[in-house]
Amino acid sequence: MWLDVLNITAPLFILIGLGYLSVRIGLFRYPELQGTAKFVMRIGLPALIFHSIAGQPLDKVFNPAYVAGYGGGALAAFAAGWLLSRYKNRQAGSEAAVNALGVSLSNTGFIGYPLLAMTIGTGEAGQYLVMNILIENVLILPLFFIIADAAQQNGKGWRENMLGILKNLSKNPIIIAISISILIAVLKIPIPAAIDKTATMLSTAAAPVALFVIGGGLAGLKLQGKLPDLIGIAVGKTLLFPTLAALGLWLAGASDRMIFAGTLLACVPMASMFPLLAMQYGHEQRGAAAMLVTTCFSFFSISLVLLVGKACGF
Repeated sequence: MWLDVLNITAPLFILIGLGYLSVRIGLFRYPELQGTAKFVMRIGLPALIFHSIAGQPLDKVFNPAYVAGYGGGALAAFAAGWLLSRYKNRQAGSEAAVNALGVSLSNTGFIGYPLLAMTIGTGEAGQYLVMNILIENVLILPLFFIIADAAQQNGKGWRENMLGILKNLSKNPIIIAISISILIAVLKIPIPAAIDKTATMLSTAAAPVALFVIGGGLAGLKLQGKLPDLIGIAVGKTLLFPTLAALGLWLAGASDRMIFAGTLLACVPMASMFPLLAMQYGHEQRGAAAMLVTTCFSFFSISLVLLVGKACGF
Protein backbone atom coordinates (compact mmCIF):
# COMPACT_ATOMS: atom_id res chain seq x y z
CA MET A 1 0.00 0.00 0.00
CA TRP A 2 2.86 2.37 0.79
CA LEU A 3 4.26 1.67 -2.68
CA ASP A 4 0.92 2.63 -4.26
CA VAL A 5 0.95 5.92 -2.35
CA LEU A 6 4.56 6.58 -3.33
CA ASN A 7 3.76 5.93 -6.99
CA ILE A 8 1.15 8.71 -6.80
CA THR A 9 3.13 11.30 -4.84
CA ALA A 10 6.61 10.68 -6.27
CA PRO A 11 6.01 11.98 -9.84
CA LEU A 12 4.74 15.32 -8.51
CA PHE A 13 7.68 15.89 -6.19
CA ILE A 14 10.14 14.59 -8.81
CA LEU A 15 8.88 17.25 -11.24
CA ILE A 16 9.17 19.93 -8.54
CA GLY A 17 12.67 18.62 -7.75
CA LEU A 18 13.68 18.74 -11.43
CA GLY A 19 12.61 22.38 -11.63
CA TYR A 20 14.51 23.17 -8.45
CA LEU A 21 17.65 21.37 -9.65
CA SER A 22 17.51 22.95 -13.12
CA VAL A 23 17.64 26.43 -11.64
CA ARG A 24 20.22 25.55 -8.99
CA ILE A 25 22.72 24.17 -11.54
CA GLY A 26 22.10 27.00 -13.99
CA LEU A 27 20.28 25.05 -16.68
CA PHE A 28 17.56 27.71 -16.43
CA ARG A 29 17.35 31.07 -14.74
CA TYR A 30 14.06 31.57 -12.91
CA PRO A 31 13.15 34.71 -14.94
CA GLU A 32 13.27 32.48 -18.02
CA LEU A 33 10.56 30.29 -16.50
CA GLN A 34 8.22 33.19 -15.76
CA GLY A 35 6.95 33.27 -19.35
CA THR A 36 6.08 29.59 -18.99
CA ALA A 37 4.28 30.36 -15.74
CA LYS A 38 2.16 32.95 -17.57
CA PHE A 39 1.28 30.35 -20.21
CA VAL A 40 0.10 27.97 -17.51
CA MET A 41 -1.94 30.61 -15.67
CA ARG A 42 -3.46 32.32 -18.71
CA ILE A 43 -3.81 29.46 -21.19
CA GLY A 44 -3.23 26.01 -19.68
CA LEU A 45 -5.38 26.23 -16.55
CA PRO A 46 -8.31 28.00 -18.29
CA ALA A 47 -8.20 25.26 -20.96
CA LEU A 48 -8.27 22.62 -18.22
CA ILE A 49 -11.31 24.28 -16.63
CA PHE A 50 -13.08 24.55 -19.98
CA HIS A 51 -12.43 20.88 -20.71
CA SER A 52 -13.74 19.89 -17.25
CA ILE A 53 -16.99 21.88 -17.36
CA ALA A 54 -18.20 22.50 -20.90
CA GLY A 55 -20.34 19.76 -22.39
CA GLN A 56 -21.16 18.17 -19.02
CA PRO A 57 -24.43 18.32 -17.06
CA LEU A 58 -24.23 21.20 -14.60
CA ASP A 59 -25.25 19.04 -11.63
CA LYS A 60 -22.06 17.00 -12.16
CA VAL A 61 -19.91 20.13 -12.00
CA PHE A 62 -21.47 21.91 -9.01
CA ASN A 63 -22.31 20.05 -5.81
CA PRO A 64 -23.84 22.23 -3.04
CA ALA A 65 -22.69 19.92 -0.23
CA TYR A 66 -19.08 20.03 -1.40
CA VAL A 67 -19.05 23.80 -1.97
CA ALA A 68 -20.63 24.48 1.43
CA GLY A 69 -18.41 22.00 3.30
CA TYR A 70 -15.07 22.84 1.68
CA GLY A 71 -15.87 26.55 1.58
CA GLY A 72 -16.80 26.51 5.26
CA GLY A 73 -13.56 24.70 6.11
CA ALA A 74 -11.52 27.21 4.10
CA LEU A 75 -13.20 30.15 5.84
CA ALA A 76 -12.62 28.56 9.25
CA ALA A 77 -8.92 27.97 8.41
CA PHE A 78 -8.56 31.57 7.20
CA ALA A 79 -10.18 32.89 10.39
CA ALA A 80 -7.98 30.69 12.61
CA GLY A 81 -4.81 31.76 10.79
CA TRP A 82 -5.72 35.44 11.04
CA LEU A 83 -6.79 35.36 14.70
CA LEU A 84 -3.71 33.43 15.85
CA SER A 85 -1.37 35.72 13.91
CA ARG A 86 -3.08 38.94 14.92
CA TYR A 87 -3.83 38.35 18.59
CA LYS A 88 -1.56 35.52 19.76
CA ASN A 89 1.59 36.43 17.81
CA ARG A 90 0.81 40.17 17.78
CA GLN A 91 1.57 40.53 14.07
CA ALA A 92 0.55 43.47 11.89
CA GLY A 93 -2.80 43.32 10.07
CA SER A 94 -1.39 42.78 6.56
CA GLU A 95 1.07 40.15 7.83
CA ALA A 96 -1.76 38.34 9.62
CA ALA A 97 -3.81 38.42 6.40
CA VAL A 98 -0.89 36.90 4.45
CA ASN A 99 -0.55 34.12 7.04
CA ALA A 100 -4.30 33.45 6.92
CA LEU A 101 -4.16 33.19 3.12
CA GLY A 102 -1.23 30.79 3.31
CA VAL A 103 -3.19 28.50 5.62
CA SER A 104 -6.41 28.48 3.53
CA LEU A 105 -5.42 28.73 -0.17
CA SER A 106 -4.38 25.46 -1.83
CA ASN A 107 -2.46 24.97 -5.06
CA THR A 108 -5.47 23.17 -6.48
CA GLY A 109 -4.69 23.61 -10.17
CA PHE A 110 -1.08 22.47 -10.37
CA ILE A 111 -0.58 20.07 -7.46
CA GLY A 112 -4.02 19.13 -6.14
CA TYR A 113 -5.61 18.34 -9.50
CA PRO A 114 -2.88 16.06 -10.91
CA LEU A 115 -2.66 14.31 -7.53
CA LEU A 116 -6.41 13.74 -7.44
CA ALA A 117 -6.52 12.78 -11.13
CA MET A 118 -4.02 9.97 -10.54
CA THR A 119 -6.20 8.73 -7.68
CA ILE A 120 -9.81 8.96 -8.91
CA GLY A 121 -9.47 9.82 -12.61
CA THR A 122 -9.27 13.04 -14.62
CA GLY A 123 -13.00 13.47 -15.21
CA GLU A 124 -14.06 13.41 -11.57
CA ALA A 125 -10.95 15.30 -10.46
CA GLY A 126 -11.80 18.07 -12.92
CA GLN A 127 -15.15 18.62 -11.20
CA TYR A 128 -13.47 19.16 -7.82
CA LEU A 129 -10.94 21.44 -9.50
CA VAL A 130 -13.71 23.70 -10.79
CA MET A 131 -15.51 23.89 -7.43
CA ASN A 132 -12.28 24.64 -5.58
CA ILE A 133 -11.31 27.38 -8.01
CA LEU A 134 -14.73 28.95 -7.56
CA ILE A 135 -14.35 28.88 -3.77
CA GLU A 136 -10.82 30.24 -3.88
CA ASN A 137 -11.44 33.04 -6.38
CA VAL A 138 -14.88 34.14 -5.23
CA LEU A 139 -14.54 33.64 -1.47
CA ILE A 140 -10.99 33.37 -0.10
CA LEU A 141 -9.03 35.77 -2.33
CA PRO A 142 -11.53 38.66 -2.08
CA LEU A 143 -11.63 38.22 1.71
CA PHE A 144 -7.83 38.41 1.80
CA PHE A 145 -7.72 41.56 -0.35
CA ILE A 146 -10.36 43.31 1.76
CA ILE A 147 -8.55 42.59 5.05
CA ALA A 148 -5.05 43.29 3.73
CA ASP A 149 -6.07 46.53 2.02
CA ALA A 150 -7.90 47.70 5.12
CA ALA A 151 -4.79 46.95 7.21
CA GLN A 152 -2.62 48.97 4.83
CA GLN A 153 -4.93 51.96 5.33
CA ASN A 154 -4.63 52.94 1.70
CA GLY A 155 -7.41 55.51 1.97
CA LYS A 156 -9.93 53.53 -0.01
CA GLY A 157 -13.34 52.65 1.35
CA TRP A 158 -14.68 49.12 1.37
CA ARG A 159 -16.89 49.86 -1.64
CA GLU A 160 -13.93 51.03 -3.70
CA ASN A 161 -11.94 48.00 -2.64
CA MET A 162 -14.79 45.68 -3.63
CA LEU A 163 -15.16 47.35 -7.02
CA GLY A 164 -11.43 46.92 -7.62
CA ILE A 165 -11.61 43.26 -6.66
CA LEU A 166 -14.60 42.65 -8.94
CA LYS A 167 -12.83 44.46 -11.79
CA ASN A 168 -9.74 42.28 -11.37
CA LEU A 169 -11.83 39.10 -11.20
CA SER A 170 -13.66 40.07 -14.40
CA LYS A 171 -10.31 40.17 -16.24
CA ASN A 172 -9.01 36.93 -14.74
CA PRO A 173 -8.67 34.25 -17.50
CA ILE A 174 -9.66 31.56 -15.00
CA ILE A 175 -12.91 33.34 -14.07
CA ILE A 176 -13.63 34.00 -17.76
CA ALA A 177 -13.10 30.30 -18.53
CA ILE A 178 -15.44 29.29 -15.69
CA SER A 179 -18.15 31.72 -16.88
CA ILE A 180 -17.98 30.64 -20.52
CA SER A 181 -17.88 26.95 -19.61
CA ILE A 182 -20.89 27.18 -17.27
CA LEU A 183 -22.82 29.09 -19.94
CA ILE A 184 -22.08 26.35 -22.49
CA ALA A 185 -23.10 23.67 -19.98
CA VAL A 186 -26.37 25.44 -19.10
CA LEU A 187 -27.32 26.04 -22.74
CA LYS A 188 -26.10 22.55 -23.70
CA ILE A 189 -24.12 23.93 -26.65
CA PRO A 190 -22.22 21.14 -28.46
CA ILE A 191 -18.45 21.57 -28.53
CA PRO A 192 -16.67 21.00 -31.87
CA ALA A 193 -14.25 18.07 -31.73
CA ALA A 194 -11.29 20.24 -32.77
CA ILE A 195 -11.85 22.67 -29.89
CA ASP A 196 -12.31 19.85 -27.40
CA LYS A 197 -9.08 18.14 -28.52
CA THR A 198 -7.18 21.43 -28.37
CA ALA A 199 -8.41 22.05 -24.81
CA THR A 200 -7.43 18.50 -23.87
CA MET A 201 -3.90 18.94 -25.22
CA LEU A 202 -3.42 22.26 -23.43
CA SER A 203 -4.80 20.98 -20.14
CA THR A 204 -2.57 17.89 -20.32
CA ALA A 205 0.52 20.05 -20.77
CA ALA A 206 -0.34 22.55 -18.04
CA ALA A 207 0.12 20.45 -14.89
CA PRO A 208 3.66 19.04 -15.44
CA VAL A 209 4.95 22.38 -16.71
CA ALA A 210 3.47 24.15 -13.69
CA LEU A 211 5.11 21.71 -11.25
CA PHE A 212 8.48 22.27 -12.95
CA VAL A 213 8.06 26.06 -12.64
CA ILE A 214 7.05 25.77 -8.98
CA GLY A 215 10.27 23.85 -8.30
CA GLY A 216 12.30 26.48 -10.11
CA GLY A 217 10.70 29.17 -7.98
CA LEU A 218 11.83 27.41 -4.79
CA ALA A 219 15.50 27.44 -5.82
CA GLY A 220 17.58 29.99 -4.00
CA LEU A 221 14.98 30.74 -1.34
CA LYS A 222 16.21 31.19 2.20
CA LEU A 223 14.18 30.69 5.34
CA GLN A 224 14.20 34.36 6.23
CA GLY A 225 11.85 35.13 9.09
CA LYS A 226 11.04 33.42 12.34
CA LEU A 227 11.20 29.67 11.78
CA PRO A 228 8.50 28.90 14.40
CA ASP A 229 6.08 31.20 12.56
CA LEU A 230 6.91 29.52 9.23
CA ILE A 231 6.37 26.09 10.77
CA GLY A 232 3.09 27.36 12.22
CA ILE A 233 1.87 28.33 8.74
CA ALA A 234 2.98 24.95 7.35
CA VAL A 235 1.20 23.04 10.12
CA GLY A 236 -1.92 25.16 9.64
CA LYS A 237 -1.92 24.46 5.90
CA THR A 238 -1.12 20.76 5.98
CA LEU A 239 -2.90 19.71 9.19
CA LEU A 240 -5.45 22.29 10.41
CA PHE A 241 -7.01 23.11 7.03
CA PRO A 242 -7.46 19.44 5.97
CA THR A 243 -9.05 18.69 9.35
CA LEU A 244 -11.45 21.64 9.07
CA ALA A 245 -12.26 20.80 5.43
CA ALA A 246 -13.06 17.17 6.35
CA LEU A 247 -15.21 18.33 9.26
CA GLY A 248 -17.04 20.90 7.12
CA LEU A 249 -17.75 18.34 4.40
CA TRP A 250 -19.00 15.82 6.94
CA LEU A 251 -21.32 18.39 8.52
CA ALA A 252 -22.60 19.37 5.06
CA GLY A 253 -23.58 15.77 4.35
CA ALA A 254 -20.97 15.13 1.66
CA SER A 255 -20.20 11.57 0.61
CA ASP A 256 -17.09 9.74 1.83
CA ARG A 257 -15.55 10.15 -1.62
CA MET A 258 -16.10 13.91 -1.49
CA ILE A 259 -14.60 14.10 1.99
CA PHE A 260 -11.52 12.25 0.73
CA ALA A 261 -11.16 14.53 -2.31
CA GLY A 262 -11.64 17.74 -0.30
CA THR A 263 -9.21 16.65 2.41
CA LEU A 264 -6.57 15.74 -0.16
CA LEU A 265 -6.92 19.09 -1.94
CA ALA A 266 -6.76 20.95 1.38
CA CYS A 267 -3.43 19.43 2.43
CA VAL A 268 -1.39 20.34 -0.66
CA PRO A 269 0.89 23.42 -0.46
CA MET A 270 -0.44 26.95 -0.91
CA ALA A 271 -1.03 28.38 -4.37
CA SER A 272 2.07 29.32 -6.39
CA MET A 273 0.78 32.92 -6.54
CA PHE A 274 1.06 33.16 -2.74
CA PRO A 275 4.57 34.70 -2.63
CA LEU A 276 3.48 37.26 -5.26
CA LEU A 277 0.44 38.25 -3.22
CA ALA A 278 2.60 38.45 -0.09
CA MET A 279 5.07 40.67 -1.98
CA GLN A 280 2.24 43.05 -2.87
CA TYR A 281 1.91 43.85 0.85
CA GLY A 282 5.62 43.90 1.66
CA HIS A 283 6.10 40.30 2.83
CA GLU A 284 7.79 38.66 -0.18
CA GLN A 285 10.53 36.78 1.66
CA ARG A 286 8.12 35.57 4.33
CA GLY A 287 5.68 34.30 1.69
CA ALA A 288 8.36 32.47 -0.28
CA ALA A 289 9.93 30.94 2.83
CA ALA A 290 6.54 29.77 4.13
CA MET A 291 5.83 28.15 0.77
CA LEU A 292 9.16 26.29 0.87
CA VAL A 293 8.53 24.90 4.38
CA THR A 294 4.93 23.98 3.55
CA THR A 295 5.97 22.13 0.39
CA CYS A 296 8.25 19.93 2.51
CA PHE A 297 5.54 19.31 5.11
CA SER A 298 2.93 18.52 2.47
CA PHE A 299 4.69 15.33 1.37
CA PHE A 300 3.76 13.74 4.69
CA SER A 301 0.19 15.10 4.86
CA ILE A 302 -0.53 14.05 1.27
CA SER A 303 0.91 10.57 1.88
CA LEU A 304 -1.20 10.14 5.02
CA VAL A 305 -4.46 11.15 3.30
CA LEU A 306 -3.69 8.91 0.32
CA LEU A 307 -2.91 6.01 2.64
CA VAL A 308 -6.26 6.43 4.39
CA GLY A 309 -8.00 6.77 1.02
CA LYS A 310 -6.40 3.56 -0.25
CA ALA A 311 -7.51 1.75 2.89
CA CYS A 312 -11.07 2.96 2.25
CA GLY A 313 -10.99 1.80 -1.37
CA PHE A 314 -10.66 5.14 -3.18
